[in-house]
Amino acid sequence: MPLNALSKGEDHETPKVAQYDRGKVQQLIRALTPPKAELPPEGSRITVHAAVSRFSVLYERIRTAVEYKEDHLLRKGAILRILKRQIILENDPHVIANNLVRELIAARYLPNATLPESLIDDATARVRKYQAVAKSKAGGERHLNWVLGIISAELEETLVDATREKALVTFLYEQLSDRIQVKGAKLDETERRLQIYVACYRSLVKADEDTVGYKLLRAYLPEWNRPDEWLDAPRATAERLEAVQHRVQERIRHPLSQRFLRAVKPWAVSFSLLIEAALEEKERGELLQSREDVHEAVKRVTLRGEREARARLRRGTVRAMIYLFVTKMVFALVLELPIEWLWYHDVSMTALAINLSFPPVLMFFVGILIRPPGADNRTRILRSVDELLVAGGIPTLEIRVPRLRSGFTLFFMRIIYTLTFGISFGLVGFGLWLMDFTWVATVIFFFFLCIVSFFGYRLRQSAREIVVVQPKERLITTLTDFLFLPILRAGQWLSVTISRLNIFVFLFDFLFEAPFKLFLNVLEDWLSFMKEKKEELSEE
Repeated sequence: MPLNALSKGEDHETPKVAQYDRGKVQQLIRALTPPKAELPPEGSRITVHAAVSRFSVLYERIRTAVEYKEDHLLRKGAILRILKRQIILENDPHVIANNLVRELIAARYLPNATLPESLIDDATARVRKYQAVAKSKAGGERHLNWVLGIISAELEETLVDATREKALVTFLYEQLSDRIQVKGAKLDETERRLQIYVACYRSLVKADEDTVGYKLLRAYLPEWNRPDEWLDAPRATAERLEAVQHRVQERIRHPLSQRFLRAVKPWAVSFSLLIEAALEEKERGELLQSREDVHEAVKRVTLRGEREARARLRRGTVRAMIYLFVTKMVFALVLELPIEWLWYHDVSMTALAINLSFPPVLMFFVGILIRPPGADNRTRILRSVDELLVAGGIPTLEIRVPRLRSGFTLFFMRIIYTLTFGISFGLVGFGLWLMDFTWVATVIFFFFLCIVSFFGYRLRQSAREIVVVQPKERLITTLTDFLFLPILRAGQWLSVTISRLNIFVFLFDFLFEAPFKLFLNVLEDWLSFMKEKKEELSEE
């Protein structure tokens, strides 16, 4: 029985659905089975020696433990990091691109002995664009950093085939573009559709701002994809690029962007699980044959996703604990111990012990207290899958614009919000005062309390990636939000600030990574030379 046929029995947990639309099913199948690219001849593939790859992989594991970053952003983060270093050390764009691609293959961000050497030329063209913009001096340092992030996203798309990804995002967007409306404000139709597309892309692909910015840049600045027209005289394009940056960031940070994300999420999550289920069936030589089969396959994938979310939560908790413990040790040695000794001529060992153990211990309890999704979430996922594939489509959904408050009301709300900071931090500070914490130990305790709270929030969001039901509002939840929201906001600000000033990242990137990667390059050249000599010996 084909996929658009009726199932013989109805699951009492899911809504009754007439049938799946044949056109939608065929479009989904085409999106899931893009044409396969042929492997290049063996002699023209980029190959990295296995010994070099082992060293690189080990380094990347250490590096990712020092800098907390979500798994799906590791490859793009590596591209940005390598690109920054290569641009400082090299001027030749081809050398930069070659080193970049080979380092990514060595670290297993890209497959070994599979990619054509022509890919280095494609990467070179992207590097040239950044160099041309940088030389034009049309923007400041922040603008150049933004451009570098855009180039990193473009390089990732160049090096990794995204044909299937684009087709799937298009499918999801087409199901939602006419269904999500805005109530309470006039929003331009183009802006509404753009926000829905961005929400679909971010929800389905988990793209960061650089990747979304690159997508929007191509629409706002079409000549960006035609560098041959402006590379010789880049000044005019570079100036337009600076103006486009503001337009792109306005779209990404639109006041309603988070509400569009929340509206899209139930179908984006359900669609991603449907995709995974369909690909598994395809690998077995089968296609999803009926609605009943679809439900069974999606249930299986959902249950596995819940297990993987728990495993990801454990890994994230451990990584955060390591990061917090190492960072806290540095704080104790560099700041807490010297300042307390100079200021008080004494060190409180109790406060020091609490400050050393508290962040990782709290992170541990935050991790184990995050609850997994329940059966109601699976039911909602199956209903969303049906809504994506039936002829009637997704029901119309309205996004409500936050109501405007008068000047006095807004002022009063801000006063109350400010008081919550005083209450939250005051209660904790009073407890520390009772334990005879010095002002130095207190400041450091608050610092890590905020960081742990924000890490915990991020871990909770990661664990809820496949959760599509809204959490129930309870009195305890309201009280917790009242007390911890100020700490979370402070932790968010500190987390962003620390990521720019991370001393371990600086040490790895500039004092260790550059010479280490130079050693690996020399090692690979030596191994290649030895291989050539061995081949010469066998020919004689």
